[in-house]
Amino acid sequence: MLTLSGNIHIALTAEKLYDDLACAMVGAAEQAAEERDVFHLALSGGSTPEPFYMRLVTDPRFRALPWKQTHVWLADERCVPESDERSNIRMIRETLTDHVPTPRCCVHAIPVSAEDPATAYEDELRQALAGRAVPNGLPVLDFVLLGMGEDGHTASLFPHSPALTETHKWIMLNDGPAVVSSPRVTMTYPLLNAARQVAVLVTGSRKKETLQRVDQQLRETGPDVKNLPITGVDPSDPNGMLTWFLDIEAVE
Repeated sequence: MLTLSGNIHIALTAEKLYDDLACAMVGAAEQAAEERDVFHLALSGGSTPEPFYMRLVTDPRFRALPWKQTHVWLADERCVPESDERSNIRMIRETLTDHVPTPRCCVHAIPVSAEDPATAYEDELRQALAGRAVPNGLPVLDFVLLGMGEDGHTASLFPHSPALTETHKWIMLNDGPAVVSSPRVTMTYPLLNAARQVAVLVTGSRKKETLQRVDQQLRETGPDVKNLPITGVDPSDPNGMLTWFLDIEAVE
């Protein structure tokens, strides 16, 4: 039995898992819109969430999400043009935001061509979140959707990469031999762990071994950020919630 930190939600199929995750996201969005008149949502790229984004668009049950009051942020991005098929914002626009009534100005692409894209994105985020900091001064995103790679990375926080040790910046350029494919811009632990809710979506048998390693690490000695970056995600301090959304293939 898994003993991961946070809550664990297991569904028998990926399709059911997408439904359950969508319900959680809609609930968080409706609460944020009612209480604060805005919903700040951070999304991840990759192949795992792509069918989930399409479900949000096509299933009428999830049209209640207050898209007009939603700001969409990226948890990470490759330093490639939006025309590149590896671009996260390209995938998110094509599968989700081009099909919902979120104002285009509220879909915040990372300016990867800027001289200092990390600082530019952090400044944009700081301006949008002004007045929403919790008592310790950290920002508050309402809902963050992350994934987990087979190497235990999340967002673009790769094992043994420079961004793992960042304790102050919200956004960082992550580069070097440990970073896969191309330089990345990524949200850091200080930002991710200040969120109200973080959901980690893991599907498929290819992630089973990694999930077991993460579970064993957390159960026996605690987080090992250097080797398994996903173990550094913990929004419970001061008042956030972490939920693992897993399908049965990733577990058994």
